[in-house]
Amino acid sequence: MANDPLEGFHEVNLASPTSPDLLGVCDPGTQEQTTSPSVIYRPHPSTLCAAPLQANALDLSDLPTQPVYSSPRHFNCAEVSNISAHAPDPASSVPSAVASGLTKLTSRKDSCNAEREFLQGATITEASAGNDDIFGLSTDSLSRLRSPSVLEVREKGYERLKEELAKAQREAHKMVREANVKQATAEKQLKEAQGKIDVLQAEVAALKTLVLSSSPTSPTQEPLAAAKTPFKRGHTRNKSTSSAMGGSHQDLSVIQPIVKDCKEADLSLYNEFRSWKDEPTMDRTCPFLDKIYQEDIFPCLTFAKSELASAVLEAVENNTLSIEPVGLQPIRFVKASAVECGGPKKCALTGQSKPCRHRIRLGDSSCCYYISPFCRYRITSVCNFFTYIRYIQQGLVKQQDVDQMFWEVMQLRKEMSLAKLGYFKEEL
Repeated sequence: MANDPLEGFHEVNLASPTSPDLLGVCDPGTQEQTTSPSVIYRPHPSTLCAAPLQANALDLSDLPTQPVYSSPRHFNCAEVSNISAHAPDPASSVPSAVASGLTKLTSRKDSCNAEREFLQGATITEASAGNDDIFGLSTDSLSRLRSPSVLEVREKGYERLKEELAKAQREAHKMVREANVKQATAEKQLKEAQGKIDVLQAEVAALKTLVLSSSPTSPTQEPLAAAKTPFKRGHTRNKSTSSAMGGSHQDLSVIQPIVKDCKEADLSLYNEFRSWKDEPTMDRTCPFLDKIYQEDIFPCLTFAKSELASAVLEAVENNTLSIEPVGLQPIRFVKASAVECGGPKKCALTGQSKPCRHRIRLGDSSCCYYISPFCRYRITSVCNFFTYIRYIQQGLVKQQDVDQMFWEVMQLRKEMSLAKLGYFKEEL
């Protein structure tokens, strides 16, 4: 018995008492088991390899190392009872034990192979399930896009877009309204300008008609004279040829030439003005202003009271002279200053008895000087000249070119020349 190859070979069932594998063993009257599959625990390989096996014995690498979920197996209660419950006597049943052991090893090996194939199939199934998850990503993405948070963000985006669009529309409408207002204003100004042009053209036509009618050579006088001549009945003799010739000579003697104002720039004055325009200054020593001082300013502001005339010139150059009507001050002030600075009937610059409707003030002085209309016009002509060239120096004259500026300066010089010669304009 010690040399028996199947010595110590027996089966140890490690399943729980409640496992389906032992239900048939515990209950001998039950022939078949139809319960659901459960976990089957296999014995450790060391218990199987204690004795040498045959060539078709179970390999250790074929044994599983984790629980295997297998399909339910149906045991024959009689067979199980014969194998595990009633162990036969080794001496009497050696051949049958060897045969049954080999059968069990073969069945176990087959079951292990089946279990390994089952596990490989489960792995392949899991891999294929992973591929199926790839196709399910689109469904998950759609579900996430349809989530409440995404819908809320999208609604907020739509609202923001609507607000921006409404704001842009309001700005566009505002710009259109402003453009329409500007267009209407421009059209209104254009109509007003056209109306003024029409009025001026009508005035020019009326002036031309008046000039032609007042001229001795105007052809309109003949119809007027003919209209004024009374109609006479009866026969009239034809005048002789000599009388007709004599009348024509009288008409020729009455003819006067038609004249118009012409102007031509002096090249020397024009060049001096251009040089001064390039570098404008108020220094009287420059050639342009020096000539004007000598020819126009000094003669225009030369009066009998030389000291007062010099003070007036200095105030004009410094732009500190003021002219005001007499009626702005009370009468008592006029009487108090009449002795020293002239009076309403005496000019302080000429010393002549003239009606004085204006007075001048030099700088911040409280003393006023009464001047006649003639002296006032001479002073204002010089002030106008200084005001214009001061504007040119400050760069305020931008709508005129050099030629227009030059002729404006010549016009101001003309007014100063007329004023120093005694021509002036008096306010009525």
